Amino acid sequence: MKQSAEKHTEHSAANGLPLLETRFERYGAVVLVLGLAVGSQFLSGYYVSLLTTITIFSLAAMGLNLLSGNAGLISIAHAAFMGVGAFTAAWFVIDMGLPLMAALFLAGIVTAGVGLLFGLPSLRLSGIYLILATFAAQIILYWFFEQALWLTKSPDGRPVGIASIAGFYFDDSAHYFLLVLAFTVAGGVVYLNLLRSGLGRSMEAIRERPVVAQLMGMNLQKTKLVAFAAGHFYAGLAGALYGWHLQFVATEAFNLMRSIEMLVLIIIGGLGSLSGAVLGAIFIVLTPELLDMAGNRLLDDVSVIAPMRLGIFGMLVVLFLLYEPRGMARSWRKLMRYLESKLFNMNSK
Repeated sequence: MKQSAEKHTEHSAANGLPLLETRFERYGAVVLVLGLAVGSQFLSGYYVSLLTTITIFSLAAMGLNLLSGNAGLISIAHAAFMGVGAFTAAWFVIDMGLPLMAALFLAGIVTAGVGLLFGLPSLRLSGIYLILATFAAQIILYWFFEQALWLTKSPDGRPVGIASIAGFYFDDSAHYFLLVLAFTVAGGVVYLNLLRSGLGRSMEAIRERPVVAQLMGMNLQKTKLVAFAAGHFYAGLAGALYGWHLQFVATEAFNLMRSIEMLVLIIIGGLGSLSGAVLGAIFIVLTPELLDMAGNRLLDDVSVIAPMRLGIFGMLVVLFLLYEPRGMARSWRKLMRYLESKLFNMNSK
């Protein structure tokens, strides 16, 4: 009874905490979302496209962070599960005639189910063996995309056209960004609440001390399965949004390299945190673009830009791992606490 009361107290205390740690973060988050929503309407298509990609990748990274960052289940098949969501949503809308909103959520549910299917054999695996199992999932799903023409229509993928909801067509990329932003903000709120719940604490306990967690009565298999389902729901939803962003669900967009990029994203951004998902997405999307811009200005031979970009990108990843192994989120938290102390302490004097 005493242990149960302690757990209830912890749960109540966690639910009483704000979603974001400092007032500066809470106010800043509101300003950031409103600024993105308004400012995106005045940007060119190129910058809106970058913002949309960053926002979708942030949503996908939340799912991978739940799985790998919070539950400690390393996966290199996240892009393949994004592909499941993208192709499933396209099939629901184009072939079955369902509304887009229903198709997006159903795509997430189907992807969660597929994630559970692949997660079941992985329950007793960890470390390198789990990585190999998820690698197998990536290969199997990518092969499925190329073979299941009833779903994908061609080995290269299928067009999906312009997204529409209740007769409103998102033919303006800035308007579609608002839809993506709404889903990502909602996904972020759910993610933060999951971390504060009993499930979130169970995932962290399993990640840190699985044997101790089991001795304390935590159901490891159930927690892992829920992590697989929740993480892959995010992947499916993000993949579906990405397909309509590109207006073509391309098989190549969900290959092994993209899965590795997603894993690099959460490692560089910061494992197990919302800010890590967002900062990592910014790094993954903008770094290649900036390197391309620099290469076009500094180099005469454009053929060497791609290999040089890949090499420099790899070096940057190594530098991050050496000098900031906890990711950009750790530096971000330090900055937020510093600004909190300066701004609010100064106002209280």
